[in-house]
Amino acid sequence: MRTYSRLDTAHMSVTSSPDHFAVRFGRPRIREGTSDAEVAIFAATERLLEAIPFSDISVAQIIKDAGISRATFYHYFSSKLSVIAGLLARIMNEMFETAQPFLRHEGALNPADSLRISMRSALTLWSKHRIVLRIVMENWGSDQELGALWFGIMSRFADAVSAEIDFERDAGSLPPGPPSRQLAAALIWSTERCLYVAGLGVDDTFTGEEAVVDTLVTLWVGAIQTGLSTEPQA
Repeated sequence: MRTYSRLDTAHMSVTSSPDHFAVRFGRPRIREGTSDAEVAIFAATERLLEAIPFSDISVAQIIKDAGISRATFYHYFSSKLSVIAGLLARIMNEMFETAQPFLRHEGALNPADSLRISMRSALTLWSKHRIVLRIVMENWGSDQELGALWFGIMSRFADAVSAEIDFERDAGSLPPGPPSRQLAAALIWSTERCLYVAGLGVDDTFTGEEAVVDTLVTLWVGAIQTGLSTEPQA
């Protein structure tokens, strides 16, 4: 029977609901899309993003494409960026679920194989929503609501990965290494940058998000399993 000592701790400290981030940072509730109107707004926004740069999309266009009234839009969202925040919350909650084979493995698979399964599923999802995620990464530093949500999501992933590293170290499956939270954050943020570049298509060595699965798995496994060298540097 599985004991509750690693990811469960992360779940207790970082809730899976985007409301956690809204409350923590004093922002209005982040809409995830549970009503028909919200679903229509999200779908319309993603359709428009396939054809029009985000900077050129207006709330009026979203309203028209979604087939809703202006009053209905502003009942749920304050701006087009708040729509992106809602989309982000939905996408990343789904992505967190794709990480479960790695974060909750119970010995059926070795860590590298469970990580590869999680990474492949996550990158497929990232590729599907790359435009939304690119907008987030390009705007989170200048928009308070979006920034709070994105930083909170990255922290949620880092907390969960850190808990897994600590669990495996305590069990003797991993060698001692740098602080687990710092290592986890470094892996999460470096992966974010890698996927951003892969999605842009500006580097010929990255032919898309799903093409870098093995490279990212190698990066993660190497960083987690190598530990700290005790030998003096030459």
